[in-house]
Amino acid sequence: MTKTYPADEHASGIDSQSGLVRKATVTDLPGIVAIHQQAFRRFFLTRLGGEFLREYYHLVLNYRAGIILVSEGPSVLEGFACGFADPAEFYQLMWHNRRAFVLPVFAALLHHPSLATKVVKGVQRIQTPASEWPARSCELSSIAVATEVSSNGLGKGLIKAFLAQARWMDAQCVYLTTDADGNDAANAFYRNVGFQHTRRFLQRKGRWMNEYVIGMEAGNNCEKQS
Repeated sequence: MTKTYPADEHASGIDSQSGLVRKATVTDLPGIVAIHQQAFRRFFLTRLGGEFLREYYHLVLNYRAGIILVSEGPSVLEGFACGFADPAEFYQLMWHNRRAFVLPVFAALLHHPSLATKVVKGVQRIQTPASEWPARSCELSSIAVATEVSSNGLGKGLIKAFLAQARWMDAQCVYLTTDADGNDAANAFYRNVGFQHTRRFLQRKGRWMNEYVIGMEAGNNCEKQS
């Protein structure tokens, strides 16, 4: 029987310096997309357009082991963290729901034909065999805060809540990848909150990535297969 993961009360009400970290709802999607577009302006997923991002985050929100947490300020969302346990299953779900992404991707390719190669590589990634993903792992796919609140410790509050949710889902570890070069602030942030650097790899020509892992228990290791 497939296990489902309802909201964890301990991970959905953590105070941060700026607001309350809670589980996201469908009504938060426009704010999440806006923060994503602001934080990752030149990134591949952003260039696929707002409708693609909305479908992506909506799929995570409905995935049985999806985690989307938001930090809510007095009137607007101030940040979010997104990821999922059992990443192989999530990417299988994404492929199964590929029709929802066809029109946004097609529209993006009409405006930016140069994205075609990245789209192909993206399709290949979500079709990675389940055996190549770490067992009982959780992927932190994105975390971002609004520019105006980026220096008040909000990111640490979101990470703390995300790790608590992953632990409650019985994940052995959480992993993420981020750009290795020209990305000193993000790399320092992940190290400061306890992530361990596990490898540096070439994602494509000219783009080196760092992988980080944090174990939910001492001694756990969930490095991805090369």
